[in-house]
Amino acid sequence: MALKPTPATEFLRAPEKLAPAPVYAVFGPEDYLRRKSLNLLLDVLRKRGMEPQRAAEDITAAGLLDTLRTPPMFSGPVALVVLNQRSGPRQEASTRFKEEFVAYLESPSRKNVLVFEAPTWARNLTVPKRVSENFPTIQCDELKPWDTRTWQEIAAAHAATLGLKLDSAAMTALREYTGGKLARAANELEKLALLAPAGKLTADHIAQACGYEGADLTFPLCDALLKGDSRQALAHAAKLAGKAELGSVLSLLALLRLQVVNMGRAAQALRRGQSGDAALGATSVRLRDADKAAFLKTARTVTAANLESALETLLWADEQMKSAAPDPANLLVGVVSRLCDSLHSAETGALR
Repeated sequence: MALKPTPATEFLRAPEKLAPAPVYAVFGPEDYLRRKSLNLLLDVLRKRGMEPQRAAEDITAAGLLDTLRTPPMFSGPVALVVLNQRSGPRQEASTRFKEEFVAYLESPSRKNVLVFEAPTWARNLTVPKRVSENFPTIQCDELKPWDTRTWQEIAAAHAATLGLKLDSAAMTALREYTGGKLARAANELEKLALLAPAGKLTADHIAQACGYEGADLTFPLCDALLKGDSRQALAHAAKLAGKAELGSVLSLLALLRLQVVNMGRAAQALRRGQSGDAALGATSVRLRDADKAAFLKTARTVTAANLESALETLLWADEQMKSAAPDPANLLVGVVSRLCDSLHSAETGALR
């Protein structure tokens, strides 16, 4: 009897109930649910003695199957995560290695586990069909527009992991501002965790931080720097300068340093030949989907010298704050101006 996929919303409520198996698939178009489900599945497998590993994007069929079929000598069994996604003319792994996977599914490893992370998963094709029929799978579909209750349950659960609690008006406002996108709501909640007093969020907090309608332009300033938009970054800095205080500027410097470090990590990943998604994953940066391409474009042009210059600017500003009595407004605008010069005027070059 063919197995039925487990809806992600059901799996998230009780991940430990998923039956042990040599093969799993987490598939579907809803990015947040897919990532969340995959992370929980890997947590379950860790508790079962597995060591999660991610297959390299350029891995061959032989290398992949060798990893799965070779008994580990110095560690526990492996849970090998294979990204199954079509990218331009490049077919997904389940199609490129169809014959090899079909043979493997007939006699999978008794020790190691194969996990498909599958944004692309056409269940009428051979490999997805056999996996779906014979092994546990988790289906991550987008929530229906009218399924407000489930959306709020998921958002509330993510908020709780950040120490946040939303009242009903805040939850409604968050859903409206994010267009019902769970991934965007998760990003906004992570920002709000820095702002909310005592972890309690109201609709006013959502309006100020998510809609950028309040006076605090800290986050849009950071976003503009990451996207390479000098004009917008300087415009936000000018507005912030009007109410700048030494305490707020010091906090901003710490946040800006984090953004420069994120830019450096992404640049290094891109120089090593990693994909844009992998480069984003190497950072702790949180960007809207529409801003990711601009961030990666900036990261591709920034050099080690540019990053060093940016960090020196922040160190200089920190020393000015502690050893002198600078005007907060002038210091803020000056720092942002120097960072724009360092990060946005870069010529393509290799990182050391």
